[in-house]
Amino acid sequence: MSERGIVTVGALALGAVIAVGTIAVVFGGEAAISRTEFCVSCHSETYPYEELKKSSHWGALGADPGCKDCHVPQGLKNFHLAIWTHVVDGLPFLIDEFTKDYSTIEKFNEHRPEAAYRARMKLKGWDSLTCRACHKNTKPPGASAKAAHKKMETEGATCIDCHQNLVHKKVPETDLNASLAQGKNVPKAEPKEKKEED
Repeated sequence: MSERGIVTVGALALGAVIAVGTIAVVFGGEAAISRTEFCVSCHSETYPYEELKKSSHWGALGADPGCKDCHVPQGLKNFHLAIWTHVVDGLPFLIDEFTKDYSTIEKFNEHRPEAAYRARMKLKGWDSLTCRACHKNTKPPGASAKAAHKKMETEGATCIDCHQNLVHKKVPETDLNASLAQGKNVPKAEPKEKKEED
């Protein structure tokens, strides 16, 4: 083999090693920062984690979900979304951890509506794919629930449109379609109480 051929083979081998190493770092890094232990290493995230453990989702379906199960799309098909989520959503939360005071639950609650809005809009944009990862073939009980689920077909609704405040402390609900259209948080209108008939 000529010297030029040896250099070419060496360059290809080096490129392959770098490519494999990069893939291992990216996949391994994503798996490491998707762990609940990593999420709750930031003091502010201990509050919502404790709320999760007291919610109906904890222990449901025979599993205790972690942060990633709701907040990070999983699977190879959604890997690009997981990376995007860590960069676009995770980085601002990390910056907030160092620039905002979360030393008490009361101080955390001052920022909770903004965090809830961002999480809800993210789920809306994903068509609630993290919800659907566990909740397959849902069978809503009752006529009103069936009618509400029909909105997924007719009005572009998704799980988070109706199922807000299931896990974490209650925050005023968001009209997600109006928020998308207006580019800002639009609170959901309070349901009108039915008048009692005499």
